[in-house]
Amino acid sequence: MLPIIISSGQGLDSEDLSLFNDEEIGGLKLTERILLILANEGFDKAQIVSEIQDIGLKRLKKKFPNFQVIQSSKFPDFKNETDLLLFQNNIVLNKKQLQSTLEIIKDNNESMIIGDNYSGILFIKEYKKEINNNKNQTLREISDSFKRLKPEDCPMKLNISQIGTKTGRDFLFEHISKNVSGWFSKNINSKISIPISKLLIKTSIHPNLITFIVGMIGISCGAFYAANMPLIGALVLQCATILDRCDGEVARIRLRESKFGQWFDTALDQISYFSMFLGISICLNNPKFFFFTPEHIIFKQLSILNILLYLIFLTTILFFMLRRTQNGSLAYYPSEVDKIVPVKDRSFPYRIMTKFRFLLKREYFSPGMILISLLGYEIATVLASILLIGGLIHQLSYFMELRKKIDITY
Repeated sequence: MLPIIISSGQGLDSEDLSLFNDEEIGGLKLTERILLILANEGFDKAQIVSEIQDIGLKRLKKKFPNFQVIQSSKFPDFKNETDLLLFQNNIVLNKKQLQSTLEIIKDNNESMIIGDNYSGILFIKEYKKEINNNKNQTLREISDSFKRLKPEDCPMKLNISQIGTKTGRDFLFEHISKNVSGWFSKNINSKISIPISKLLIKTSIHPNLITFIVGMIGISCGAFYAANMPLIGALVLQCATILDRCDGEVARIRLRESKFGQWFDTALDQISYFSMFLGISICLNNPKFFFFTPEHIIFKQLSILNILLYLIFLTTILFFMLRRTQNGSLAYYPSEVDKIVPVKDRSFPYRIMTKFRFLLKREYFSPGMILISLLGYEIATVLASILLIGGLIHQLSYFMELRKKIDITY
């Protein structure tokens, strides 16, 4: 199957496609955006129908040097029979939309339009045969007889009046917000992070630099906890949690997602938590803030135990991620385990702990720390211990189920 992007002449909707050649979203022209998404999905070549000699594909050539781009000023006349995947350069496409399109046409034996009228993607089965059967007809006339499928998530077609506006950018961000899970993320965190990300994509800042800056903000929370300012420490951690969405949002809009970026983000997030536990322990062990009474010594020792429990908890998660997942994001960890262990085979402890694992998610844990900080270090330490022990029991239930399904030893 050969992808073709039409970037000149009249489109199926009768608009002059050459007017869209300079349209950009997040620093990427629409044509290069489509090509990058195709390359990410495993395509090794595509054809562009354009009268412009230099389309400007620097990002594509840098990231996928072996991706072959065939350029012609006219629609190609194929000698051999082939299936075509046809795009216009005035559509705004994201990765999930292409994935769902490929899933639809995988076992399909007929030509179709995937999307709304002429604003979607054309799949032409056996192009040469289709043309021979419909001689003296334009591609639009031929496509009128195609089957039409409109998935829930379709690409968007820009019209001429939307050139230079924020319409395409807002469309991509809208799809990011639709895929947000969790009440806090959907109703609070993303409402703040997306406007910030919309400003950030106007700059040349790299998503990994955003990750680093946000990570440093998160790590700094430990200093406030150590200085007996738990409320400020919790607010700093919550601020980092909200801003932590920005690197991923910018990466998705600019198509700069990477495995390194995922692991870098995960590493800084976990160092932030370690900083928090360490700061609490330093404060509880500082005679300037707490008298070493017999009762206090218990909390002092418990705070040190929490650091150890956290490191054990984190090690078990990273062990599984390194062995069994294809990405470095902890967000995918529970679902990856659930894929291996079917619902009917899950033990009672597994099912019980699964109902409470949302408490370990950052979107709930960080605002929870704001409330806990108001209760004092002693109660915060006890609650942290309960949460960490619960997390370890959760991990143990995971491993017991996984051992029945796979070999998780080296």
